[in-house]
Amino acid sequence: MKALRTVLVCLMILLVPLSVLAEIEYSEEMEYPEGTLHRGIYGYTEEIEFLQYQLFYAGYLGDDISEVDGKFGKKTEAAVRQFQKDHGIDVTGIVCPNTQNALDDEWEKMMEPQGGEDEYEEPVPYCYVEHYANGTQSVVLCSGHMKIYAEAADAVSLAGTTDAQVIEGLQTGITFWMEEMKNLYQQWADLRPEYAQQITAHQEAFMDYYRAQLGIWNAHFGTPSMAALEKAMEMLAEHCSELCMILSGAI
Repeated sequence: MKALRTVLVCLMILLVPLSVLAEIEYSEEMEYPEGTLHRGIYGYTEEIEFLQYQLFYAGYLGDDISEVDGKFGKKTEAAVRQFQKDHGIDVTGIVCPNTQNALDDEWEKMMEPQGGEDEYEEPVPYCYVEHYANGTQSVVLCSGHMKIYAEAADAVSLAGTTDAQVIEGLQTGITFWMEEMKNLYQQWADLRPEYAQQITAHQEAFMDYYRAQLGIWNAHFGTPSMAALEKAMEMLAEHCSELCMILSGAI
């Protein structure tokens, strides 16, 4: 009977997949410096997800964004190794401080505007969309809208600390953007008088949509509500930037 048990145990060992044994050996034998990212960390982490974004946009994690899953597997380790090799760092597959610093440097370069740092030092007459080297984009406000944005922010921050005071500050900021929106629509109509009727209809349609959205936010957050007013001010600011780009001929 003892001999039979020994045979059964041996058979069970032989039936275990070699990949499983390799993973067990990998996790037991490897020792990692504290605070590093490496294969073997269990489950999802935000740190690994951001690492994968850095590797993906640097061209080291293929062309499938689904590889960014927050889990440090074989593909992520292979990407780290290739990055280390290309940047003269000891090839370990472990994200040590030197590797992370190099990744951060690459990330900052990718996030810089493609035109360089000094291209937009002069006042910007119109809002525009900035395209970045990593494929992302964002709206850059014109000088006038940057000023309104700052004034609206000051109106909120200087209003006071109570809910009622903050709400009053937000309402002031909304007034700033509402006046700017009316001014932009008037500029549009002056620029294209042959479309004055359509431009007026465009403004009325937006205001109907704005009031409907504000009603939904008030119903959700309550009236008066800081959250609803913040969303309303953001909506007006975004619409003003769109109108500004229309006036510039960009859209």
